[in-house]
Amino acid sequence: MNRQSNAKMPQKTYVRWLYRGFLYLFGVVVGLTIPWYIYISHVTDSIVNEQWEIPSVVYARPLELYVGKNLTPEALVFELDLLGYQAVNGTPKLGQYQIYQNNFDIYSKGFAFTDKNSPPKRIKINLSESKIVEMTPAIYRLEPKVIGHFYSSGLENRQPVKVNDIPDTMVKGLQAVEDQDFNHHHGVSWTGIIRAAYKNLMAGEIVQGGSTITQQLVKNKLQYNHSSILRKLHEALAATLLENKLNKKEIIEMYFNEIYWGQDGKVSIHGVAEAASYYFAKDVRQLNIAEQALLVGIIKGPSWYNPFRQAERAIQRRNLVLKIWFETAIISQQQWQQSKNQPLGLSGHRNIKADFADYMDVVKSQLKAQFKASDLRQKGLKIFTYLDPYIQYKTTQTARKTSQWLSSDVESAIVVSGAQNAELKAISGSKNERSHYNRALLAKRQIGSLIKPFVYLAGLETLSDFDLQADLHDEPIKLKTDEGTVWQPKNWDNKSWGIIAAKEALVHSRNQATVDLGLKISLKKFIGFMQDLGLNVNRSRHPSLFLGAIDLTPFEVQHLFSVFSSRGQNAQVLAVNYITNVDNELLSHNKHQNKLQINISNIDLINQAMYAITIRGTAKAISEKFQLPGTWFGKTGTTNAGRDSWFSGFNQELLATVWVGSDDNGSTPYSGSSGALILWAHLFMNL
Repeated sequence: MNRQSNAKMPQKTYVRWLYRGFLYLFGVVVGLTIPWYIYISHVTDSIVNEQWEIPSVVYARPLELYVGKNLTPEALVFELDLLGYQAVNGTPKLGQYQIYQNNFDIYSKGFAFTDKNSPPKRIKINLSESKIVEMTPAIYRLEPKVIGHFYSSGLENRQPVKVNDIPDTMVKGLQAVEDQDFNHHHGVSWTGIIRAAYKNLMAGEIVQGGSTITQQLVKNKLQYNHSSILRKLHEALAATLLENKLNKKEIIEMYFNEIYWGQDGKVSIHGVAEAASYYFAKDVRQLNIAEQALLVGIIKGPSWYNPFRQAERAIQRRNLVLKIWFETAIISQQQWQQSKNQPLGLSGHRNIKADFADYMDVVKSQLKAQFKASDLRQKGLKIFTYLDPYIQYKTTQTARKTSQWLSSDVESAIVVSGAQNAELKAISGSKNERSHYNRALLAKRQIGSLIKPFVYLAGLETLSDFDLQADLHDEPIKLKTDEGTVWQPKNWDNKSWGIIAAKEALVHSRNQATVDLGLKISLKKFIGFMQDLGLNVNRSRHPSLFLGAIDLTPFEVQHLFSVFSSRGQNAQVLAVNYITNVDNELLSHNKHQNKLQINISNIDLINQAMYAITIRGTAKAISEKFQLPGTWFGKTGTTNAGRDSWFSGFNQELLATVWVGSDDNGSTPYSGSSGALILWAHLFMNL
């Protein structure tokens, strides 16, 4: 009996240890699994509740088309190409245009404006002598060009859309390529894994992945930088939990808005809406079957199948996707045959060298007081500006040719705005496309004789016995300044003309006569007058202020001369028109300040003098050398030793200010008429 009991003792001990081991192992598994489950559950909660940082989009002005509008064929073609329209020989389809002689046949893409929706429409335009003479329909607005974004630190470009706004063929087609069991599995598809392995084996290459759409979404969110079994387990559990928290429609919508579609420089393209815009310059709803298939195909490897760099590879991938769609009855045989023979149809707008960076600097500056930086980076605002892409292109090209028309040693800056409405059309801060210094907005330089029209306007406004026929003394003068020094202004030709009519003194930019008038006004009153125009000149208490001894940026000069071009209606140049939220609801509409309290007849008198300047004064090259048609008004400006060359001039439509000089403030061989005026004239000759 004892022997039997002793024999059973080891067996009982073994069972007991086995049981204890099991409990220990179970405890370890439970102890690890529960925290893991909690962690993965937290991850899926963060996916479900994530709020995307949607960058704000900045738009140019929309091109308004109507009978009577001044528009050259070159400008219209530029606009269409910039917007990604394709020139064709036959009848245009959506996003295409045809030209025959000066007749344009355009199939527009449409745009949802705040005030009115412009649906896609066939537009026929007849141009004659750079003007629209016939048009059907009578009026239409093309969609505005995107000129920039306000990105978060992640530099991701994304515009979320609802799944109902994505073509049905694309929604079904994504599932056919990436996850045929999407509507039947719960996050992980074992049949999908087996099917993918079989198809890849038969094709001799990877044509289908084993991960479900839900797993891919999780993978994109988790962003592991290595592959492992643990990572696969993470993805599988997270995908299963995500399927319990979102329905299939919500998952597919999140996938389309989240997935990575390529790279635009430093900016990542995320979401189908941004991909459609980047590759085809289209709304996602307007994509044809071939375009949809290309985007679905790119998902597998955006760099490997980059259609801009690997066109043949991208076509092969697209056609493979189309074949799958045909085999799964998503498209018909006719659609398959037509689509696989189409070219890629990529938008050519990326090839147009249009530089909007300097304009964006102004937009940022003018939005500072209205919106927090975080709102601009995250709230998906839509910012509509006054930028004219064609004028901006010509302005940029003019600045680039500074060294061609002048010297390689000088820099330039140009600002262009609407003459009557002070809407900023274009700005260029450098002749060098790689320069990041916006001289038009940041470089303060002495303005020289550009100040003179304001001295004479102040005389008309403040002196009861003064008009432009009044006599002024263009004679040597000595003035003792507050610092105790003696100031002796001289004329640019080192001559004095004696008694001269005020208008002639302005037309011929006589320094001594202008100082004579300034002293009659008084420095204090002139400073107050300029402050009423919005310019703080308190920092200048020297009579040399009458001759422009004050530092201003070209953009500030543009503000000043808007007083003349708008006949006192505007003295503030605005870049931003209006702003909407992500749902297209109006948030703000920028308006110009109330008109200035200046006698319009006095402004007209100064404008008459500035017209004479372009005919027989310091800017007579406009009418003589360049022979620009029409009526022009303007004023040159030069500082000592040619350190700064200025010209600000306008017609009924546009006002432009040009500065030329050296960054080190060194001397140049240029006066206002031999430097800045040259660039100004070439700009208007090419518009």
